[in-house]
Amino acid sequence: MKKNLLLSLVLFNSFISFSQVNEDMIMDRFNMNAFNPAYVGVDGKEISFSSRSKWQGIEGAPTTNYIFYSGARKKNLAIGGSVISNKVFIDTRTQYALDASYQLQMGDDKNLYLGTKIGATTTNSDINDLNRITSEVNPFISNSNNSIFPVFGVGAVYKTKYYYLSASIPNILNPENFVDEDSSISSEKPITYLMAGTSFYSSIFDANIKPFVSTKLNPNTDIVTHFGGTLDFNNTLELGAGYKTNGFSNVLLIYKTKFGLSLAYAYDFGAVNVPSAINKSGSEIFIKYNFGKNSASKKNPNSDTE
Repeated sequence: MKKNLLLSLVLFNSFISFSQVNEDMIMDRFNMNAFNPAYVGVDGKEISFSSRSKWQGIEGAPTTNYIFYSGARKKNLAIGGSVISNKVFIDTRTQYALDASYQLQMGDDKNLYLGTKIGATTTNSDINDLNRITSEVNPFISNSNNSIFPVFGVGAVYKTKYYYLSASIPNILNPENFVDEDSSISSEKPITYLMAGTSFYSSIFDANIKPFVSTKLNPNTDIVTHFGGTLDFNNTLELGAGYKTNGFSNVLLIYKTKFGLSLAYAYDFGAVNVPSAINKSGSEIFIKYNFGKNSASKKNPNSDTE
């Protein structure tokens, strides 16, 4: 009983420390729209789904489900939508958002995409799921805690034939300013996401090498930087690996068909210098379908997804 209660407190405290929907994908390079609305339409019309689990073997551990749709770009404007649901122990937070991205041509094979995200996040904390010591009703504890607050984010992506740069703040609004119930909303400052990557051919591997680096700047926690890369064999199979400065390493496998369907699996492991209760491995699956049969990737060999 004491072990379960202690684990519950660890999970609960780790969750309320992040009041915004805090994207923590292994394959963040392939889920760029989760934190940057400017990415809508960059690879054309597509739909994708990702499911992320952490701390395998621990009941109530964090899970993330993410679905994203991007419309085709028309007159330099692309519209998309996304739903991100994070669940940790008794808490669930779901963000519903519409994204818009405008393309500015900066020269030959150089494009700047400016994006904005508008939506809302709902929160729910179900006290009934707690393993309580007593079943007696406590009038000072609510059985559920529901809230909703607005989301407004901005982002930019700069892409050339040889590299890409990404910068975004998924929500510049502080939830604390919109929700009176403090039990599920802690002080949260806007989180900044930065990413950069490139692609070049290597005759040694007979494949395109695609290294990247991403950084999450969260004022409430340590800065987390992800160093990673993949080997892309004939635009069909990608093998990759990465390391995050929070102590986790990861490996991934991506298979891409000729008709626009991509399937991927990633696995992370080996955290160090963290409590043993959360020093566990995790995984992520990824499915994407490009309606244009990857036409955007053919035009730009440095495409993030292909």
